[in-house]
Amino acid sequence: RGIDLLRAECRLRQALPFEAREMVKEELRLHPDNENALTVLGKLEPTVSDALAETTPEFLEVLAKVEPYTMLSRRRLHALYQAAIDACERDEPGNFAECGVAGGGSSALLAYVIKNHSKRKRRLYSFDTFEGMPEPTAADTFGGVDARRSGWADGTCAAPMESVLRAAVELGAEDVILPVKGLFADTLPRMRSEMGPLCLLHLDGDWYESTKDILDNLFDQVIPEGYLQVDDYGHWDGCRKAVHEFEKERALTFSVNPIDATGVWFRKPVA
Repeated sequence: RGIDLLRAECRLRQALPFEAREMVKEELRLHPDNENALTVLGKLEPTVSDALAETTPEFLEVLAKVEPYTMLSRRRLHALYQAAIDACERDEPGNFAECGVAGGGSSALLAYVIKNHSKRKRRLYSFDTFEGMPEPTAADTFGGVDARRSGWADGTCAAPMESVLRAAVELGAEDVILPVKGLFADTLPRMRSEMGPLCLLHLDGDWYESTKDILDNLFDQVIPEGYLQVDDYGHWDGCRKAVHEFEKERALTFSVNPIDATGVWFRKPVA
């Protein structure tokens, strides 16, 4: 209790209000009765600029309900929403998968789209330790600073599984989500056959090893031209390295589209 609020105060001294806000939200996911954290969050919200150029009333309604449960920027949430809507409207075959869930806001958003826009029965598989981030490796740096020194490392981005389901309940879509607890290296091989084809895969594992585990286990399940969104591509060097190592190993070319300073999306090449 209080440790994420302390981390937020450090970020404020470094003039990083967006990161501070996310750390306060993490404190409140684990300790919702922390009055000091609620006060700090109220002061931070107006100072964080994360505007969207164009969106829909439906997305804004969903955003208002999921934002307390997510660390994604509004632009990354909007990109996920658009990809999910497009996959459902075109009736592409396959389920959705999200690897790296944290508080569950983005999972709730994807489940909402399935519930309200899918023309066929499909599920969202949400993978996470639900105990925070695993250990980083030497590959996991940002701007030459290793992950532990950055303030985002072992145990951060933590939220219980109940948080994911609570977020989905807000949107009436809890029956669409299947949370899967454990490390990707253990859970993804076990769940592959049950998941079947995927038309949307959200990679939010942060680290090199985590991103590599996701691609090694699930890329082949993504249908041709299926959507892949990578949350940490522009931030963690290890995440970006894992994506391009995989691209080279498979002799593929990913047409990477930036969303904001860190998130990107691309579609699986047909050949």
